[in-house]
Amino acid sequence: MTPPRQGTDEAMPRTARRTASRQQRASGPALASFGELFENASDIILLNDREGRVVAANRAAREFGGYSAEEVARGIHLRDVLAPADCEAAMLLTQRALDGLPIPEVYEREAVLRDGSHRRVELRSNVLRRSGQAPLLQTIGRDVTEQKESAAFHASLLQVSQALLTAQSLDELGRVICEEAGRVLHVDGAYLWLRRDDVLMGCAAAGRNAGEFVGIRRSLQDSFIGQMYRASDVLVVNDFQHSLYGSEPARRFGVQALLAAPLRRGGAPLGVLVFTDTVNPRRFTGTLRERALIFAAQTTVAIESALAREREEEEGLISTALFRVSRALRESLEEHAVVREIARGARTAVRADWSFVSLYDEHSGALRVAVTEGWPTETAAELQLVDFHPQHYPELQPLLAHQTVEVREPPRDELYARWQVSSFMSVPMVRANRLIGAVTIGYRERRGPFSARQRRIGEGIALQAAVAVENARLVADLQRANRLKSEFLGTMSHELRTPLNAILGYADLMRDGALGAVGTEQEEALARILINGRALLELINMTLDVNRLEAGRVTVSAAEFSLDDLFAELRNEFGVRARAGVTLSWPDRMARPNLFTDHGKLKAVLRNLVDNALKYTEHGSVTVRVNEVSAERIAVAVQDTGVGIPDSALGSIFDMFRQLDGALRPARGGVGLGLYVVRRYTELLGGSVTVDSVVGNGSAFTVEIPRQLAST
Repeated sequence: MTPPRQGTDEAMPRTARRTASRQQRASGPALASFGELFENASDIILLNDREGRVVAANRAAREFGGYSAEEVARGIHLRDVLAPADCEAAMLLTQRALDGLPIPEVYEREAVLRDGSHRRVELRSNVLRRSGQAPLLQTIGRDVTEQKESAAFHASLLQVSQALLTAQSLDELGRVICEEAGRVLHVDGAYLWLRRDDVLMGCAAAGRNAGEFVGIRRSLQDSFIGQMYRASDVLVVNDFQHSLYGSEPARRFGVQALLAAPLRRGGAPLGVLVFTDTVNPRRFTGTLRERALIFAAQTTVAIESALAREREEEEGLISTALFRVSRALRESLEEHAVVREIARGARTAVRADWSFVSLYDEHSGALRVAVTEGWPTETAAELQLVDFHPQHYPELQPLLAHQTVEVREPPRDELYARWQVSSFMSVPMVRANRLIGAVTIGYRERRGPFSARQRRIGEGIALQAAVAVENARLVADLQRANRLKSEFLGTMSHELRTPLNAILGYADLMRDGALGAVGTEQEEALARILINGRALLELINMTLDVNRLEAGRVTVSAAEFSLDDLFAELRNEFGVRARAGVTLSWPDRMARPNLFTDHGKLKAVLRNLVDNALKYTEHGSVTVRVNEVSAERIAVAVQDTGVGIPDSALGSIFDMFRQLDGALRPARGGVGLGLYVVRRYTELLGGSVTVDSVVGNGSAFTVEIPRQLAST
């Protein structure tokens, strides 16, 4: 929610203004009073004077702080509701705002509630000026404590993830888990138990008595920690000293609250992660329980991964290699770049001397080398000139049957000898049971079989490579089709515009009597020809604009001009186009500062908005208004009393070729390009366009742009 700008009389929050606006449309001039809107607003709203006295607080503010209306009436100061340092900052901000000096648009404070608890609030302030009374500072806020804590927690989890990923051994991993648990969850003890056969062993600890913990053993069956291990869910024991769970060692260590999370993912738990607090007996709230559960889940995954690395180091190497290649392929869309990444990734992952990727030509039945890695320049150039026909190279024939080829010692061949090929493996790239190509990796001196790990890496890369190459080709086809579409639209639009301009020119001459006298009926027919012809010309011009936008050929040309002059131009254009029964109103001429932006594009934006409003308004009015947003920005709104726009359509009305359906569609034509052009041109001018609409009550489109176009 954006509050009213500082220094204005518009003191209502935006939600309240929107509510009032809708009530006005629904029930005429009757509006709820400011006092009702203030009191019932969902946001926290406070009014304070220059001395820091709170002179008014709405219901949301009172409920948030724990104060009654009577207590507020008796007098509350900012120091009663803010932490000392924040109160000092609030007083300084109040003085600056009431003295007309700039203040932050959004800021945060630490609020102190009636019960002594602290909450974090996000605030926006503006000056409320009332005739004959001292100005007040109005502050609108919302509680962001959970949001901030959640964001901090998830940010910490990212750091934990990075720390877990860097742990080299299970012992190091356990130490990182416990240390990070204390930091992330703000507990004074974290203890990691892992199952080893039939006992639970203290693996790592951080906090109180950590040195005594590592290495101790407890039975799975007849120990307190064994009971926590077997629990089906997280175990929370607040007020631990007086609970049934209190064990003698835990009481001796001064544990006041305890939380135990089994490290389970589907099967038997790997162990249990225990958090303790020796100060607050009610430490583990529902929120902290959920966070501990998330942390434990992350810990479980990390420990499983560490155990898997210990058991199957080779599997970890395979996964890492395939992930790197997959990430590189996802970042490429152009076919040659994709193939280059395949060759590079395959050579690196398998640790081979060289690699190349060949693509299969279905017409010739040959494999042609597309890119190479690890070859001398001259050899690479030679490889790309050779057609590898499987019938000429029998060792390659299994590729046609989608089988991996492994050559431990190459056949006696002049080319193999010249290229210094001692052994190689070629893996087919297959997509939809069709051969796309092959990934080939090899060595210059090493002979013998390739390992199972190398085969799995090669086959995994080839599987991803086939999909990546096909996707790259589809993207290339789509780009070609889009270029052809753009060229066709551009050519056809130009070809249509030339004869249409001639038609309109002759129709103008005939209507003006330059080609002889015309009767009343003929003049009416010519007027219809001109109206429809100009509408068609406007559609052609808009199609050209869209075509240029899609092709990225639109440039911005800024010049200084008067907004009133622009309105005068539009007023003349729409003078004969406003339909019967609809009043078209323009802003009064005023001494506004000139704009420095693209005159043509701003004019096109406003022309499209006004034309669109007229299309969807059968009776009533279309009104153009100007709002001086700030010294740097200005807003122009076009409001109508037409059919309105359903909420379900608001998210797509600025897309190409989107129009309202059914009974809401206007009788006048259009193909759904106007609002698309409005959005794109407004963005080019450094601004934004928004819409507020109610079905049956009309719509209001607001374009906000900077007064001076930023240099590009």
